[in-house]
Amino acid sequence: MKQSSLKKLNLTLTDRIICLHQKGYTDDFLSINSEKLQCIQNGESFFIDDVRINLVDCGYDILTRSFQYIHTIDTQIGCRGLMILNGILPLYK
Repeated sequence: MKQSSLKKLNLTLTDRIICLHQKGYTDDFLSINSEKLQCIQNGESFFIDDVRINLVDCGYDILTRSFQYIHTIDTQIGCRGLMILNGILPLYK
């Protein structure tokens, strides 16, 4: 695959992330376990049941050769950010 084709595939994901950053989703989250998420910027942990999680988009990432799913996270204390996973975050217990 040509280099320009590689750029086009990841450009869609990058553009979507930039758009979400402009809408205020500037923090980054990671999944600690099936019950908790952590904000990377401030280190604060949140129970999944206490945050609003929305799956907003997915796209194929040529670098990881997998689909990447973009989730928005809204916390009760005002943290807003993104979590990007190679699967859909399970919202069940």
